[in-house]
Amino acid sequence: MQSLSIPKPNSINFSLPVSLLFLLALLLSPASAQQLSPSQSKTLLRLQRILEYPQVLSSWTNYTNFCYLPQSSSLSITCLGNRAAGITIVGGRRNTMSPAFSSDALFTTLTRLPSLTSLSLVSLGIWGPLPGKVDRFTSLQLLNLSSNFFYGEIPQQLSIMSSLQNLILASNSFNGTVPDLKSFTSLSELDLSSNRLGPDFPSLSDKSLSILVLKGNNFHGSIPMTLNSFTQLQKLDLSSNKFVGQVPSLLFSLPSIQYLDFSSNKLTGQLSANLSCGARLRFIDISNNLLIGALPSCISSNTSNWVVLDSGNCLSSGDPKYQHPNSYCNEVALAAVLPPPKDNSGSKSNLGLILGIVGGIIGGAVLLGFLMMIVLRRARADHPEVGILQKPNAGKASIQVAPRTPADKRHASQAVMVGSLGATPYRVFTLEEIEEATNSFDSSNLIKDGPQGQYYKGWLQDGSMVLVRCLKLKQKYSPQNLVQYMDTVAKLRHRHLVSVIGHCIATGKENANTTTTVFLVSECVTNGTLRSHLTEWRKREMLKWPQRVTAVIGVARGIQFLHTVTVPGIVGSDLTIENILLDQTLTAKISNYNLPVLPNIKNSKVGSQSPFSAIEENDAGSILSMEKGEKEDIYQLGLILLEIITGKPVESPNNLDVLKVQLQKSLIDGSEKLKGMTDPSIRGTFAVDSLRTAVEITLNCVSKNPQERPSIDDVLWHLQYSVQVQDGWASSENVSIQI
Repeated sequence: MQSLSIPKPNSINFSLPVSLLFLLALLLSPASAQQLSPSQSKTLLRLQRILEYPQVLSSWTNYTNFCYLPQSSSLSITCLGNRAAGITIVGGRRNTMSPAFSSDALFTTLTRLPSLTSLSLVSLGIWGPLPGKVDRFTSLQLLNLSSNFFYGEIPQQLSIMSSLQNLILASNSFNGTVPDLKSFTSLSELDLSSNRLGPDFPSLSDKSLSILVLKGNNFHGSIPMTLNSFTQLQKLDLSSNKFVGQVPSLLFSLPSIQYLDFSSNKLTGQLSANLSCGARLRFIDISNNLLIGALPSCISSNTSNWVVLDSGNCLSSGDPKYQHPNSYCNEVALAAVLPPPKDNSGSKSNLGLILGIVGGIIGGAVLLGFLMMIVLRRARADHPEVGILQKPNAGKASIQVAPRTPADKRHASQAVMVGSLGATPYRVFTLEEIEEATNSFDSSNLIKDGPQGQYYKGWLQDGSMVLVRCLKLKQKYSPQNLVQYMDTVAKLRHRHLVSVIGHCIATGKENANTTTTVFLVSECVTNGTLRSHLTEWRKREMLKWPQRVTAVIGVARGIQFLHTVTVPGIVGSDLTIENILLDQTLTAKISNYNLPVLPNIKNSKVGSQSPFSAIEENDAGSILSMEKGEKEDIYQLGLILLEIITGKPVESPNNLDVLKVQLQKSLIDGSEKLKGMTDPSIRGTFAVDSLRTAVEITLNCVSKNPQERPSIDDVLWHLQYSVQVQDGWASSENVSIQI
């Protein structure tokens, strides 16, 4: 047994057993000193999957020691004991993640890391709203979500995260008002640049803020005088907004200020001659405003350690070739376009110029209208079967509907198939994949349980979010018929449907040859319903008229596809506005549509059958029922059109009758009455003729007599014509603005 000896104080020599030295080395090794708990490591691996395996995280595995990853500017994990305290991931991605990505799922996962004090997720293609649950990060001091694709308003819940010191949400698509941040007394950096925030200036604390960057937004009004009390402010960037009025002189002399940028606004007036500059001020940009007069002496020149940018104003100092004439900055709008008159002859020449421009616009519009009339006449001559809108007669809008021949229907069926091009390939899933996606059908993933089956949300191995529908098979349904039926279901993929992307056939436990359940897997659309984009103005960007018509055209194309994709067609779906979903590109998709039925003949009576116990047999296969179902779908589409036009949901038959009478009367009374019937949020965004076309076809869609309702092809033609009229109006508006 070796012993420990200390011969002299100046010559210490330790002699320990080899086994003890090995144990000591193991205890002092970095791996044992700091290691995340298994649950935290699992959360980080789930984060990798939700972020769709970015290249910067490619080295992460089940065996990764996250606390001792090599630190870099693009990846950094800091630990406090066995918990993650800081995460920095910079991806460099320029496009959005897949449609299956969910920002809510991302932040739900991050809440499992309650000790985070620093979170930076930059350039990762993250899209969606910033969830209100962000307020659960009570210890967070730095939040950097810049260069992603977040949209909607910044959640009000953010205002209670008073421990934040750095908040960076730059280069996203946030809009609306910034939450009240006055309680953020420790906030030293706020960067909200390159969004669509505004119009009100954010409410901020002047205690600690040193960097404030609001460039590239939609802030209006005067620069607030309250900024004069921000004594810690070092950098202030308010460029590329819509600020007006004068620049507060005291901002130039703040004790800590080093950087000021007011460029590309509408600031007016003259900087005070007595303006003084702070000792630390090194950069000033006042370019591209409407400032006049001479620059104050303290900022009148550039030096080696001093930069002043002042071009694009009407200043009398500096190089004249980089300044506008004084008339450009005059408040009179005419002075910005025409030179000031010198004599009567000059006035006449200016008047002639104006009349020439106006005449050119009118002549161009007449020529454009003439060409459009020729094109439409030729189109109608080539396709006489297309319905033509008639002017309201005796107070009633009417539409000429031509019957469709079998050849027409075959042509339409081929045309609508184009919408399925580029759809996600259909595949057959294993039961193991379905169980993994739904976490063995965990109750937390159950979305809906009703007579139409159970619906679960799930995640595939590639990170995409899906919906799984569980349907019980009828007893004694033949396997051969089931295979044929699933081939039909596989066709339900279209740009304007929440498409079915696969299925799984499960057999019973007692008899492996007996099929008991079929799981249908469909895509998941998480950007809200069409109604939410009409009403939830605090959460989403409100749809203007062109976007609304485009969305309804998408719904109509989806209905057209359902009517023709199978024989018999799929009709009678629940086509409410709440069942129309919008993806990230605002493409409309029909959800909760009916599954196809198979023709069934019993006792010489034509009917239909379905392999699933949740879908009852009926006479849906008959010709009479098909026509009735198609007309009911047109009626439901008309109700959607009514809501996107008026902004008012139809709550009862009486409410519908009143609305129809009001719209019918507005068509007769003139354009001002018609404009007054529209949703206030779209006024000023539509051409009256485009609106009138949409209203006329809408009234026909909701006719009480099904025989008076147009076909889906007729509806599509008129909605597309409405878009053409709108585009022509928008083009003429742009031309007039440029002139």
